[in-house]
Amino acid sequence: MKTFYKGFKMKKLFLIPFCMVLFMPIWAEVQYGSRPVNTTQDVPTLDFSKTDFIRSVQDTLRTSGVGEAISLYDTLPEAYVEDVDLLVIKASLYISASKLNDAKSVCNGIIAKDPSNEDALELLLYIARCQNDSRSESKLIKQLLAADQYNVSANMALGYSSFANKNYKQARLYYQKALVKEDKNEDALFGLGQADYYLGAKDSKMDKECETVFKKLIEVNPNNSLAYSYLGKLAAAGNKYKIASDYVQKAIELEPNNYNYCLDYGMFESYLGHLDNAVASWTKAIELQPDYFLAYAYRGGLYDERGQDELAIQDYKQLLRCNPDYYYAWESIGVLEIHRKNWTAARQAFMKCYEMDKTSNVSYPLMVTYCYYMEGDKINAKSFSDKVLRKMDRNSIDYAMLRVWHDESGEMPLPQKISTITDSKKKGKMWFYLGLFYDMFGGGEFASENYSKLLAMNSPMIFEYRMAEWRVGQIQLNSEDKSLSKVSN
Repeated sequence: MKTFYKGFKMKKLFLIPFCMVLFMPIWAEVQYGSRPVNTTQDVPTLDFSKTDFIRSVQDTLRTSGVGEAISLYDTLPEAYVEDVDLLVIKASLYISASKLNDAKSVCNGIIAKDPSNEDALELLLYIARCQNDSRSESKLIKQLLAADQYNVSANMALGYSSFANKNYKQARLYYQKALVKEDKNEDALFGLGQADYYLGAKDSKMDKECETVFKKLIEVNPNNSLAYSYLGKLAAAGNKYKIASDYVQKAIELEPNNYNYCLDYGMFESYLGHLDNAVASWTKAIELQPDYFLAYAYRGGLYDERGQDELAIQDYKQLLRCNPDYYYAWESIGVLEIHRKNWTAARQAFMKCYEMDKTSNVSYPLMVTYCYYMEGDKINAKSFSDKVLRKMDRNSIDYAMLRVWHDESGEMPLPQKISTITDSKKKGKMWFYLGLFYDMFGGGEFASENYSKLLAMNSPMIFEYRMAEWRVGQIQLNSEDKSLSKVSN
């Protein structure tokens, strides 16, 4: 999740209007005397109160919006037009209104009079990041750190950049420096916890550090849903799915319409075997973001595992609507349509796969050819396979297998060639396709024998493994039916 480094009392912009957060500390400090009055300017004897003006700006911001709040500056007495406290608030209002150049102009005016004004420098740093002005950003960070090596805004900016560049160790150091001055800074705690989480992928010792940080973040703000979410991820990484589920459920209670939380909750519930809860959670995610593909992939995969082929196919098609490049969904559709013996639909699905990957996976042209044969369309089966064969290496096992399919004969050298393959995944695929050859052209016993060689390799990550299970089961069932038929006769 995108966070913004916390400078002059900044919060996450998606939680509280930027300008309100910025000037509330000024108001409090002016009102209660903790902030010194600017003695470089004359204090007028007018019936005017800075505290009342700030309160008026806040009220207008809440009721009428940032534009009306900015317009109140037109009513300022002349003696207060250059008041630094009020100018900082004005700059923050411009930022909230996305008038970054106006905000920059105000801040530069403050800096012209007071080059070390921390508030203005931090606002300029924020503006530089928003405008992708890396040169100004770097200059401002150096200026702030020269005055104070633990400056929160500067260290948060460096932490954010380091994290974006996946330099998690460096990001961690910057967030720790930001916490020296503000040990309850939520953004710095979150950044530190997130850096620890990613470092934990290589060093499990960091998981404990990560857990400690996010638990502290919850102490600081018991309503921080992200902290609960990451604690859930940590628990899941340790296979503690009940704890993970409870944490993310708390995150959902705090933020019910968070897509990612719904995804995670569904995943953890599925690991616990609470499949209906998983489906319900992913369905909620789909309702929240119907045009994003991931929840369809999760829910479709679960429907697939449960044997709910039609529902799985529907989800895979929705996935492809959202993400047409995810051609593995076509692969899943093709496998399920074969299971349903919808040969034309299966061929069309595998043809989509082949069109998107014509070189690296021989499975796709083999499956297209297979479907043509099963449709009873030998002409197109041979025409299609011939076009593919012309582009293949004649010395490859891929060519040899598809050539045998095209010719419907000549399988004898294949077992020897398959036996010499060192890549176990490739070898398993080839045993499957040799079995499928016998399945198509006679030889059920040989088909089952070759399928079993793949199954013995225990490689369920390839779709051929699943099809081999189906075919072996069907062959055995057919054999039992024949035996029963003979007994009854």
